[in-house]
Amino acid sequence: MNLTPTALLEHAKSEAGRRAIRYSMTSAIGVAGTQVFLAVFQFLGWQPVVANLVAVTLMSVPAFVLNKRWVWGKRGKAHMRREVVPFWLFTVAGWILSTIAVAKVPSGNKLAVQAANIAGFAVLWVLKYLFLDKIMFGPHHHTPYDEDIEREEQGHPAALEPAEVDRRP
Repeated sequence: MNLTPTALLEHAKSEAGRRAIRYSMTSAIGVAGTQVFLAVFQFLGWQPVVANLVAVTLMSVPAFVLNKRWVWGKRGKAHMRREVVPFWLFTVAGWILSTIAVAKVPSGNKLAVQAANIAGFAVLWVLKYLFLDKIMFGPHHHTPYDEDIEREEQGHPAALEPAEVDRRP
């Protein structure tokens, strides 16, 4: 990959580059929100591991919505098996890594707790982007995706494939 300033600027102008920038901004929002919750919970005297769990849980919902709608432009009701569960698996993995890091912080070091939380999620950040982009929400997965999911959940048969549509009488 060419990492010259010119090549990076060109990539940033492409749809994939804009998507990566939106993902980065969504991550920044998630980190900032989690850090605010974590700081407030620690100020209230919560144990670091409990504060970390609640902060991560609270921010996971807006993070999911921002990723689905803003980063990848998907609409419609969230599909539990295809969207929510995989997203939560990454969230739980980040929570586990961040909790291990938080638990190792010396008692009373509130800034180190916050840094440990960030470090735990940073490990998965690139993997999560690749998974969301290439497997879950990416542009190559824009079949009649949202509409089919909604029809299935309402008990209607899935939409016909384009080849099947052409063969209808």
